This record gives sequence, structure tokens and C-alpha cells, in this order.
Amino acid sequence: MPTSSRQIAAQIIARWLKSGEFPNRLIPPDTPDRGFVMELVYGVVRWKRMLEWVAAARVHHMPEPGLRALMLAGLYQVLVMTKVEPYAAVNETVEAVKGRYAQGEADFVNALLRIVLREKEAILQELKKQPLGIQQSHPDMLVERWVRVYGEDAVRRLCEWNNTRPEVMIHVNSLKINPRAYLEQLQAKGMDAPASSAGQAGCLAIPHGWRVEELPGYNEGLFLVLDPSVLISVAQLDPRPGDHVLDACAAPGGKTFLMAERLQGRGRLTAMDLHNDRLFRLRANLSRLGVDGFVNVVQGNAMNVTDEAGGPFDRILLDAPCTNTGVIRRRPDARWRFSESRLSRMTRTQHAMLERVSDLLKPGGRLVYSTCSLEPEEDELLVASFLKAHGEFQLVSEQKIVPPAGQADGAYVASLQKQL
Repeated sequence: MPTSSRQIAAQIIARWLKSGEFPNRLIPPDTPDRGFVMELVYGVVRWKRMLEWVAAARVHHMPEPGLRALMLAGLYQVLVMTKVEPYAAVNETVEAVKGRYAQGEADFVNALLRIVLREKEAILQELKKQPLGIQQSHPDMLVERWVRVYGEDAVRRLCEWNNTRPEVMIHVNSLKINPRAYLEQLQAKGMDAPASSAGQAGCLAIPHGWRVEELPGYNEGLFLVLDPSVLISVAQLDPRPGDHVLDACAAPGGKTFLMAERLQGRGRLTAMDLHNDRLFRLRANLSRLGVDGFVNVVQGNAMNVTDEAGGPFDRILLDAPCTNTGVIRRRPDARWRFSESRLSRMTRTQHAMLERVSDLLKPGGRLVYSTCSLEPEEDELLVASFLKAHGEFQLVSEQKIVPPAGQADGAYVASLQKQL
């Protein structure tokens, strides 16, 4: 059983290295020293390729995942973290190794970290001469794809953005409290007024060091954590009181709540998702926010919507599952999950979902298709293919955000109108 924060973090990193599971699901809410553990886990996930490049030049072969996780955590502390004294990081990491391994493994990690510490400035200078994928710890496949579409300078800025720490963004529940009044509650807690850029209008940025559960009104549902890109898709959908609306891929519930907020208790709102764990989270969030009585939550697959979902609808939002390449800053592991085969599977799923839900839209109704992907195959090319096959639809608007434009996450949103 791990006892130190570094051992806990290394255990999580090792599991991620072996399984590729989502790191956020591997860190329990009650983890001791959770902030430090999250910093180490996400830092190693984010900088994995660069850290392995540093190690590869100084070791004969990479150790097994458990020891490699401790090695990478130590390298991250020495090379990237600025709030940990370097020699303390080395000593504490070596002690964490001793807690699980023999003296030989501890000596190996100790020697490597001390060499890197001595050579740090030379390593950082050599790193600047490496290809962008190594410098900014991204897979070459993604970098090369993006360069073809967006150009080298834009991709360098994008990769640098992906490696910055994101703020936690919240949206105030206007059904329960005025946003200005809630901001005053935050200030009374000693929090500086959160900044909101143009790309994040409608959200408040919570400074680092604050846990969401510690913010005033969390249990009372005075706010929800929200990626700002969600605001764009709901604004394009423009649901109005009296409309019959479907949120086709609803969990964890942010989009559903924004629609309920706009409908003001008038109309019908159906929130659908497929998996039980996601439905549980969806229902819990809607209950906390106080709109569960207005929303009809159903279990279903957007590729094969059943009569239980209702319909036809005036408004449909299809925020489709995607490769997440627009939100790598928030989900750093997404860069390592990307592959051409996964992209192909995603586009087939997205096509099937769009085809199915479009049948549920009333004539004159509006369908918004959105992703948090930067890949044209999931975005503008997919929508163009759909429109070519469906003359009864026309493109009303189309928007794509490529970070760091607007200081917002990457997103694609297309608004489609069905002819009368």
C-alpha cells in the first residue's frame, strides 16, 4: 500500500502506462494531498514524450512500468516543477522507490535524477533543437496532421497551449442566484474576481488551489463546472420556452442544464445517454442544479434512438463523441490515444449519429452538431458530406475555434436548419 504522495502518484501513472485508462478516473476524490498527486500525474501524462527522451539518452533501457512511473515523476519534478526544491524532489523520489523496490533500483533512480539535475541547463538547450513533437511532448502523427491543416507557427502555439495548466471554469446557476451575487460570495471567501476572456464569456475562472467542492454553494447547486465551448453550441441551438428539445449525448449534464436555463420551465427537454455510469452522473448533476424535475432522462444510443426518447423535436443538440484533440490542455492523455484507426471509428459513429437524430427533427427545426475535435474529418468535412446527401438541410452557421485563439478550448459547432 503506497504511503507517500509520490508513491500514490507513481502507482496511478504506472496503471495508466499499462492500461491507457483515463487518468482523471484513477485519482479518487479522497486521495491524500490530492492537489500534489494530480500535479504529478497530469504533469507526467502531459510531458511523457519529453521526459522519456531525456531518460533514453542516459539509461540503457526503460524499466518496467512501476519503476518507470517513479522515474518519470522524479524527472518531471526536476525539469518542470518550479515549486519543489530540486534536491528535495530527488531525495523524496528515491525514498518512494525504496518503499517498493530494492536498493539497486533506488540507486538507479538516484543516479539518473542527480545527473539530470547537474545537466539541466544543457538538457533544456538541447531540447530546443529537437523536433516540435519532442519539445512539446506530442505524437508526431498529430503534429504532422495539424501542420498540414493549420501551418507550423499555429501548431507550435497550439502545442504550447496544450501544455499549460487549465483553469477550472464554472457557470453560475441563474435559476438559483444572480451571477453578480455569487461573485460577491466568492470574494467574501477571499478569492480574487475570476477573469473571463471573450472566448469564455458566461463562465468564471477559478484560481488554482481551490477545490470545486470547497466553493460556496456547491451542494446547493449554485454553479456547475463547464467547458466554455459548451456555451457556443447551446447558443447556436437557441432553445426557446415552449420548444421540444433533445440533448442526444447529454452526460455529464452541462449542456442539458444550459438548455433548461433557457427554457425557463416551459417546453419539454429530453436528455439521453448510453452508459449507466454516465446516466448516474447526469442525474446527480441535474438534481444538484435543481432541474431534474423538468428534464426527462432516458437511456439510449444516438445511433439508434428509440421511441422512448420522444420526438419529433424542435431543437436537437448532438455534441458527438470525438477524439478530443481540441481539449488536450484539459485532457492531456487524449494526445496519446489518437490514431488514424480511432479517428476512422469516430467518424463512422458521428455519421451514424447525425443521420439518425436528423430524422427526429421537425421541418423548420434546428440541429446543432458539435465536437471538441480539431480534425476536419470529424468537423467541417463530416458536415459537408451530410449536407451533400441531405438536400432538406442547409447550413445556417459554422464556427471552429483553434487554441489559443480566444484563450478558449478547441471546438467545432455547425448549426443546420431543416427545410419546411
